Amino acid sequence: MTTTEINHNGNSGDSTSFSLLDSFGDNNNNNNIQQILENEAYISSNRDNGNPDDQQGYEGDTIPNSSNNASIVSCIINLLNTVAGAGMLGLPGAYAGSGFIVGTLLLTIAAFFSALGLHLLSVSASTAKARMQDNSPASFYTVATTAMPQYAIAIDAAVALKCFGVATGYFVTVADCMVDSCRYLIRNVLASDESPADEIEEMVLTNRQFWVTFALVSVLPISFFKTLDALKFTSLLSLVLIYGLAVGVVLFAQGVFDPCERSVNVNDNYFEENGHNADNNCKGETQMVTNFDGAIQNLAIFVFSFTCHQNVFTITNELKKPTQRRVDRVIILAIGCALVLYLTVAIEGYVTYGTKVKGDIILNYPQNMLVTAMRVGIAIMVIFSYPLQLDPSRRCLKSLVHVLTVNIQNSQRRFHVPQTSHLLVGEDDLAEQLLADNVVPNNDTMENTNRSFENIADINDQDMRQLLDDVLFFAITCVFLVLSYIIAMLVSDLGVILGVVGATGSTMVSYILPGAIYMKLHPEPHLLRHLACLQMSIGLLIVPTALYFVLFKGSRA
Repeated sequence: MTTTEINHNGNSGDSTSFSLLDSFGDNNNNNNIQQILENEAYISSNRDNGNPDDQQGYEGDTIPNSSNNASIVSCIINLLNTVAGAGMLGLPGAYAGSGFIVGTLLLTIAAFFSALGLHLLSVSASTAKARMQDNSPASFYTVATTAMPQYAIAIDAAVALKCFGVATGYFVTVADCMVDSCRYLIRNVLASDESPADEIEEMVLTNRQFWVTFALVSVLPISFFKTLDALKFTSLLSLVLIYGLAVGVVLFAQGVFDPCERSVNVNDNYFEENGHNADNNCKGETQMVTNFDGAIQNLAIFVFSFTCHQNVFTITNELKKPTQRRVDRVIILAIGCALVLYLTVAIEGYVTYGTKVKGDIILNYPQNMLVTAMRVGIAIMVIFSYPLQLDPSRRCLKSLVHVLTVNIQNSQRRFHVPQTSHLLVGEDDLAEQLLADNVVPNNDTMENTNRSFENIADINDQDMRQLLDDVLFFAITCVFLVLSYIIAMLVSDLGVILGVVGATGSTMVSYILPGAIYMKLHPEPHLLRHLACLQMSIGLLIVPTALYFVLFKGSRA
């Protein structure tokens, strides 16, 4: 009996050979084959009709139609929580370096170009998706591959590195806030006779390495969700804490609480270190405009504050009815709310301390219960925001691993004939059974049987890809967490992280890439393309200029 080979090309580029019977008969007793065909018919129909349920994305995720189930409110909450993070704490200090007028102008311009960049990326995602032959979800890799394939890997690496830097900064923020909070609580609220046990407790609770470890443990339960929509409740709680912090800044600025208040059991050295004079004069002068160097030096802080572009593709993929109008509504509302929040914190914080404001305004406030609660709130806020940086970085890294794996497979691929695999019944057993039942072979039954075995192979192949994808998902997540933890244990200067990340990665993600990608995908001249060119040009100027001032002139943080 002769056999024929059917090569089934999977989405990953693998070629699997199946040895099938060349011909079978048409007989009513062919129950085994009929059962196979009935059970697997829907797979063939889905594949032939191009059902997106069976389409495999560049990142290895199976993307069903049901993935678009996030509401506009959920998307706004997650995008706004991505925007509003630790960068808000440096805005009053950035105003001190630029003045009221220039600071407000730079902050507003940064908000405008942030919204423009998000719009450009969302439009580019629609254009790229229309040009792709499959139904892959939008991502930096898929869009970059369509627009500028020679830079796709570098772009994914840059986005992953940028998000990693921000997430590491969150661990540093948690440690700084909790150390100060515990030091105040132990020395003022929980004052004791300083027994050896109390001294050990103080040594532990005021140790920043302890709180970095605490931050790592805290983010573990929320670091393994596969969609941003699953994080909407933690993002909502984080936003409540963010706006509560803004209320506290306003209360200090308006004199409801004394920003120069002395704490009990705190000596004068503490006040000198935090900008307080012996006569409780903690306020400096305020200026409408400062010098040019001061404004440029703090430019990276303004740019960093509105960076959320790494999540725009995920928002687009998860949004219900993701029309451009609905996506733009999410962008405008999220950036608009962030701008109001930032203006409030920046202006009121600068009014409170003037030129004496620090790069992290929380360091200026007196140590009391209100400020301690604010510090704890900041720590909780950034813990809940951590997965919003982990998720896009993980997606980019999965894309890179997928591309590397495919390249290795392509270089090692050889034609081979594997040993005959029997998925339901062995070939010899099936042949003997058909002959025993007096089944007469014909071409129709052969074709149906071949398809049934091919569909069974599809199931096994998809299950294996899903298993490997899950393993890769958990592996990347664990490596990200461990590396972020190690660096946070060694680095204690948040200002360096904010300055360098804002000058490089954040500028590239929010200015250079949106403009460059849109221009490549839309070569015809029109207004939006001119704006994209302007945005890319501004980004190319920001990177070297901001880096120069951060690295060689020093930062306010």
